[in-house]
Amino acid sequence: MRRTVVVSLLWQGSASLVSQLISWLATLVVIRLLSPGDYGLLAMAGLPIGFLMLIGDLGIGPAVVQAPTLKRRQLVALSGVALSTYVCGAIVAFASASLVAAFFAEPMLVPIMRVLSLTFVFAGIYAVPQALVLRTLEFDRKAKIDVLATLVSSIVALTLALRGWGVWSLVAGGVALHAIKAIAFQIVHPCLFVRLPSLALVRDMVHFGGLITVDRILWFGYTNLDVAIGGRALGGVLVGVYSVALSLASIPVDKVMSIVTQVSFSAFSRTQDDRDGARRGMLEALAAVSLLAFPTFFGMALVAPEALLVFVGPKWSDAVVPFQILCLSFPFRALGVLFPPALFGMGRPRVAVENNAITLVSVAIALIVGVQWGIVGLCVGWLVGYVPVFCLTAYRALSTLDIPVKQAVVVMRLPVTATVAMSVGVVGARILVMGMLTPAVDLAGSILLGAGIYGAFMAAFRPQVLRSLWREALGK
Repeated sequence: MRRTVVVSLLWQGSASLVSQLISWLATLVVIRLLSPGDYGLLAMAGLPIGFLMLIGDLGIGPAVVQAPTLKRRQLVALSGVALSTYVCGAIVAFASASLVAAFFAEPMLVPIMRVLSLTFVFAGIYAVPQALVLRTLEFDRKAKIDVLATLVSSIVALTLALRGWGVWSLVAGGVALHAIKAIAFQIVHPCLFVRLPSLALVRDMVHFGGLITVDRILWFGYTNLDVAIGGRALGGVLVGVYSVALSLASIPVDKVMSIVTQVSFSAFSRTQDDRDGARRGMLEALAAVSLLAFPTFFGMALVAPEALLVFVGPKWSDAVVPFQILCLSFPFRALGVLFPPALFGMGRPRVAVENNAITLVSVAIALIVGVQWGIVGLCVGWLVGYVPVFCLTAYRALSTLDIPVKQAVVVMRLPVTATVAMSVGVVGARILVMGMLTPAVDLAGSILLGAGIYGAFMAAFRPQVLRSLWREALGK
């Protein structure tokens, strides 16, 4: 199982790297072509669409992955449930478009939401086939599909942006992404049963899926409340600036940690009875994510002025400070996403749901207060509202998984210390050469210096960690 997990991570990680290189090369061009208002419109439309998409299959996908056994009759019923609920989501999205437009005072949201409602139909078609791929750890197949879908989506968005379609280039790219996945996953695992589902066959799995859905709603609430609050209080242009800063800052969590959670949930689900193995796996995951997350996000914050100038241009200069503040909270958010897959995979979903409820309350209060000071206050609200409550929810999750908190602190202590040393070194060097280098040279030099300091610190105090990661990467 250990080797299977490593191979799955390598497949999905490699595919994600390729797809994200394609996606972000296209995105960097599109960002230069479009205006903050275009991204603001998409962010506001994405809020209700994302919420409905999140609960679209009532947690059927994770239930398929987690189920110890799965009969064909149950699969037929689950497929029917998923398709029916996603179609209902499409109807709700189409019908509620005018209400959403009135809430944000943006008439353009009506046609945007109605076009995006098509994505629900496609999602309903591939929900169960994708879950079957995850269940059997066929991440090589999933990786190829993800790369193909991202490539087509990026080409569509870039082509339309170059032709001056504005926000519609982003909308079309999103629809294309889901359409390609629907076709490809059905080819890999044909599973389209258009019939009324028999809930009696899958009552237990639907109950588990219901808890998954509640957990998703709570997670969606605290991760998207910022756009809802900002869109209402700040307007489309400012929310566009904030959404770009947020999307850039969240790249590692959205694109890398999503891989880890998919693989870890599948792995924990397949080893539900091995408590000792689960504890070891969780500690190894905490160590690996800490090793990468803290230097990555703090490094991004350090080089933000030059990085945003070089990659997205001077018109996004207002996003620099929000980006830096958001980066400081993301190492903890990266660690936080490790716990729900373990809790759900080991059959303890209630703790995950309670943790997300606690987080939602804390983040909501902080964001509502913070938005009074504009975009910067909204970002500070993330920092103040999430980091302290992360410590509480992490303690509850570790206790449930029978992992001593002291062990978790020990595996994270050195990466944090090395990150502090890296930050001090980079800031000191930047002060010494301030104004003497071009932004591109300053950016490249800061990245190399930071990587060198961090790598040297780890090699000096914990060389076995680097050797272990190297062996895992080679599959040895």
